[in-house]
Amino acid sequence: MAKAKQTVLTRIGYSDWTVRRTIDEAENIARWQPWICHEWMEEAAARLDIVYAPHHDYYDAAVKRINAMWKKHRQYRWFNEREFWKDGKTYQSPKMLDQLFND
Repeated sequence: MAKAKQTVLTRIGYSDWTVRRTIDEAENIARWQPWICHEWMEEAAARLDIVYAPHHDYYDAAVKRINAMWKKHRQYRWFNEREFWKDGKTYQSPKMLDQLFND
């Protein structure tokens, strides 16, 4: 029996992203999937340390923009809050992101 040819597969996903890229992608997906945004922002916050000090302000600015966008959605006629904040098949109450440092 012939042996199957082995291929090297590199898995490219969000786990390979830099902290700044994770924050950017979380801000992008916040328009459709708020719970995935929460996961990615929590991951970015967990990866921030003294080495990534310049990214702390970037993280807080992204949190402000995301929360403002979620609040602004409520004024639109097409926005269905129950559908937007659904996690799978169950409705979860809206939860805003927390900043690392309060102003």
